[in-house]
Amino acid sequence: MAGLDQQNFDAHARQSTLAAALSGPQFSGFQAGGLVMAAFYNDAIVVDQYGLLPLQAYGELTSSNCRFAAGLQFDVFNPGAPTVLPFSVLNASGNSGNGFRGQLRVERFFRPADDRQWTLQFALSEPTASTIDPRFRLAEDNGWPNVEGRIAMGCGDLPQTSPDARRPFELGISGLVGQLRTTLLASNQTVADVWGVGVDFYWQITDCIGVTGEFFTGQGLGTYNAGVLQGVNLDTGQAIEASGGWLEIFVYLTPCLHSHLGYGVDDPRDSQVTSPDPAALIPLGRTKNQTYFANMIWDVNSTFRVGGELAYRDTDYLGLPDNDGLGFHTQFQWSF
Repeated sequence: MAGLDQQNFDAHARQSTLAAALSGPQFSGFQAGGLVMAAFYNDAIVVDQYGLLPLQAYGELTSSNCRFAAGLQFDVFNPGAPTVLPFSVLNASGNSGNGFRGQLRVERFFRPADDRQWTLQFALSEPTASTIDPRFRLAEDNGWPNVEGRIAMGCGDLPQTSPDARRPFELGISGLVGQLRTTLLASNQTVADVWGVGVDFYWQITDCIGVTGEFFTGQGLGTYNAGVLQGVNLDTGQAIEASGGWLEIFVYLTPCLHSHLGYGVDDPRDSQVTSPDPAALIPLGRTKNQTYFANMIWDVNSTFRVGGELAYRDTDYLGLPDNDGLGFHTQFQWSF
């Protein structure tokens, strides 16, 4: 509130995750496996309480050229994420996608040369994943899954330094379509079309410097962490249009010490957001959300990481005072 002290301090381990990679038998050229991963959050992140929140829980069959997977997985739509310390990774501030939902997925890989790869991805997914905000349950699927797809091109030799290594240049285009049904006043129903188009890229310009980012536009994308977590207008049941994206510059001062600077913005159409409710725990009518960030990360060794990040966030509301603030995050990460 205006004129009141809003400084606060939090120390918690809710970003800690537990994961188990599973490996099964090989047959017909395929390797069976899977992954189970959970964080110490409640069933929805915005609840801000301790619990156990499943992030990944899927089984898969993989070969050198294709992959079949079923279960809880991250989105095909705009799958990238900026290198930031908070668990939210700029969700609702330009980073669309990165939701986790039940999904059937097929992926196909083409390698016309050792330094080239084309990736095709297709998925049927749960439309109303509510692990970010429980109010997503106010809308429901219309009897059909969402359809997600992506095509990506990678250029350059693939480093063998880690399983997460990337080719020096990658460019992807993704999209999704679906529907959401909303019941108003227990008698009137509306069906809103959901769609989105996204572009993601990664470019390691030199051994030390690179740039990466994503951009999106669409409507009804609240469960895809866009529209500042607003997919459907709760007064009318109509989909909310939104556009935005994020951009990050990364610099490796040494192989173990690196810095990441960036900006993200999520901009719903002001005339379509839900009317504000001053009594709501989380204010409605969010018309814009943007974040600037800069961090320094030290990978002490292969298992221990220390980081610090300065971030400025600014949120605009419809008919309510805007909110902004400067924050500093620290991270002590031990992987084993």
